[in-house]
Amino acid sequence: MGKIKNPPHPPISLVTTNIPGRAGSYYFGQNLGERTITVPLTITADSILDIPAKKRALMSWLFYDDPMQLILPDEPDKYYMAKASGETNIDKILRVGFGTVTFVCPDPIAYGVTEKTANFVPGDTNPLQVVNNGDLDAYPQLHFEFTGNTTEFGIFSADDYIYFGQAANVDTQTAVTKRTKVLDDDCSSVAGYTAGVGVDGGTVAGTLSSDGTKIRASDYGSGSTWHGPAGVKSLGQQIQDFTVQVEAGFKAGYAYQVGRLEVYLLDINNAVIGKMAIRDSSVSLDNPYLEARAGNLSTGRVFVNFTGSVGSWKQFNGPIRLTRIGNRWEFSASRRDNNGKLYKTFSYSFIDKDNLYNQKLAAIQVHFGVYGTRQAISTNYIEQIQVWNEKTPASTEVPYVFEAGDILDIDCSSGQIIKTSNGNQEEYYYAMDPGSNFIRLMKGTNALSVYPSDIITNSYLKYRERWL
Repeated sequence: MGKIKNPPHPPISLVTTNIPGRAGSYYFGQNLGERTITVPLTITADSILDIPAKKRALMSWLFYDDPMQLILPDEPDKYYMAKASGETNIDKILRVGFGTVTFVCPDPIAYGVTEKTANFVPGDTNPLQVVNNGDLDAYPQLHFEFTGNTTEFGIFSADDYIYFGQAANVDTQTAVTKRTKVLDDDCSSVAGYTAGVGVDGGTVAGTLSSDGTKIRASDYGSGSTWHGPAGVKSLGQQIQDFTVQVEAGFKAGYAYQVGRLEVYLLDINNAVIGKMAIRDSSVSLDNPYLEARAGNLSTGRVFVNFTGSVGSWKQFNGPIRLTRIGNRWEFSASRRDNNGKLYKTFSYSFIDKDNLYNQKLAAIQVHFGVYGTRQAISTNYIEQIQVWNEKTPASTEVPYVFEAGDILDIDCSSGQIIKTSNGNQEEYYYAMDPGSNFIRLMKGTNALSVYPSDIITNSYLKYRERWL
């Protein structure tokens, strides 16, 4: 049997630029190319006639979509993310086959099979000592659970830090809760909804219902344009600055299905002051797009009309959110994976510099629609509706960035920051200090500190060591 061929390092290419009239070149760093690993193989069959079946089973095992872990026998504590590539030829001698498989590693780095964990001790002001035995920087995942309120929170290493919020001056400033939840509807019933007041480019028809966990259209009624049920939920108060978020599902069974899921923002007189939606108007493609608007249909400003690449938002489930604080409107949508984690977030903001769209929010209206006699989207629902009053702190107030019960997750490899509050997840970049950079665990011993440390529990970091 031959030897495994794994070069001591991936290809290294220098980034240089030649300057006319100057000897040599300017050096601008280096790039690592993909790693290629060649692995010999032997197939032992029950008979010479059994070898073709064994070959097909091997090829089926090697044919997969995404890179997977490859562990080599001389380093069982490390793995590469590899994908079989090229031809795999098998030579037969009686009932034994010999050949080689070429694996390509787009990411040329080796990772530790064992994920290491280090725990932060609540109230301990001494730095946490974390050892990285790899020969490259490692990028940890950080998890914090808060037992108290704070206007600031930071994680610090020798060269990096991530800092949220700001310190409160005890002489002149008061710490306050920035946001207050004014609506949390679990969509178990539609009993608290009143009749819809109208929808864009269509009519209110059909029936809104709940199956105990989700609100959806049980009947779309009829109409020649957009039509379907709508219902209004009052907040019981008027709020100036707000965030409205719905946890939604929008999934077509066939490309020819059309539909829309819309959330209207209403003032005290049920006039529309804004809208967000996910909709699919195509009868040939499963290609939903996202929409957000400040104001009403006739005089409002559509500041999001986004689909991205074809099919980017198909089979969608996750939160869509519309926020207005002062004259700044922001829309965002995120997918949620099977483990409940958010990914693939799109966000966009609009500044209402002329203050045209500043009416107070008093109610929301949900609407599910279909066009004419077209077949409706198979799965179209809302399973949670939340509204927050986003208080704008006075000059003598500093808002809490984390409160008791909040959870903070930071992935220093992907750059994702998620805050979970009362079960609600949101990407949490806006409270982060602009000078922050993600924590690196350098080779050797690293000292990590958190501040304040007396308001956290069940907090830790996880990391995989890396090698060239």
